[in-house]
Amino acid sequence: MAPIVQYILYALLGIGGAYLLRIILRWGVKTLNRTFYILFRILCFPFSILNWFQRFLAKPWRIFFKGHSGSDGFNHFRRGFWTIMKVPLYVALTPLRLVNAAFYNIIVHLGFELFNYIAEVLDPSAKGEGGKNIFLWVLLLPWRLLKYTWHLLQTLVESIVWTVIDTFVPALTLYHGTNYNASESITKCPNRIKDDSNASGVWMVGKGNWAGDGIYFAPIRSTAEHYARGYDQKAIIVCRVSLGKVLDLGMAPKAVFDSCGHANAHLATEWGLKNGFTTGEWWRKSREWWEYCMYDWKNRYNYSWRIRPLYIEELGDIHVHRISGGMSHWLFNKMVLSDLARTFKQETS
Repeated sequence: MAPIVQYILYALLGIGGAYLLRIILRWGVKTLNRTFYILFRILCFPFSILNWFQRFLAKPWRIFFKGHSGSDGFNHFRRGFWTIMKVPLYVALTPLRLVNAAFYNIIVHLGFELFNYIAEVLDPSAKGEGGKNIFLWVLLLPWRLLKYTWHLLQTLVESIVWTVIDTFVPALTLYHGTNYNASESITKCPNRIKDDSNASGVWMVGKGNWAGDGIYFAPIRSTAEHYARGYDQKAIIVCRVSLGKVLDLGMAPKAVFDSCGHANAHLATEWGLKNGFTTGEWWRKSREWWEYCMYDWKNRYNYSWRIRPLYIEELGDIHVHRISGGMSHWLFNKMVLSDLARTFKQETS
């Protein structure tokens, strides 16, 4: 057999073997996806209860302030009184915050990002990293391995750092209901892969805003599911959220409380921010559930350490939603670091 014919046969066999390997790896990623999701839901159940306990025990009197009562002066006194009462509860709940922080930051966040990185190495989503080109897929395999190993190391460091921070700066695992496309756009790290859009990593203030202008989160999954029902493709973004100084709207001035329950409750946001509150907590009587509104109208929470996505659940399907290229890092970002420095300066002054 002529040497040139041999080379052609070897090349064809190599290409065929690469295609076969890629098919096997894609099947393996899908199998890993479903297996990981089932195991995760089982593992997560007791910690979702601990997360609920952390929220409830940090402020057990919230059930008495679903509505509004008392004069503005008396409510001013009550806000100060209950702020003092939070101190011993904060100290007592430190071990519980540590357990929740370690589970959600290290086990959940690191676990889901590890899945995203493995998927990008074996089945890249970006054309420029070998998404549809078998030659680029083989050629860039070492580059993808080095790139996502580096991101995994950063994720490990930040997960440990945020476990410590969440232990002392209270954070909760909360839910944000939206549509599938928006959830992917919000959670993707901008510019990590060339196929990213300009909207990647952006939290946009939505319509309605019945408890103020801002980003809304729910303490229970069913509330977030309700807000996702208006879309054809429904999704929930599960996040760690550092709510900061929370305004109990049941103890807010009457004009502020009365502005809630109507579309675009601007007064709640304006009064809250003016008086040093980061978030409003509101009992929506018409629906019988609690909501959190992180006050915002200028998208100042983009890339913020206060909102840290953990994973996406696409409603109606049983699998981990893959985030192309992985999520933004919570720590290694100039905006995050400046926001952290400014926040700690305000809270310690």
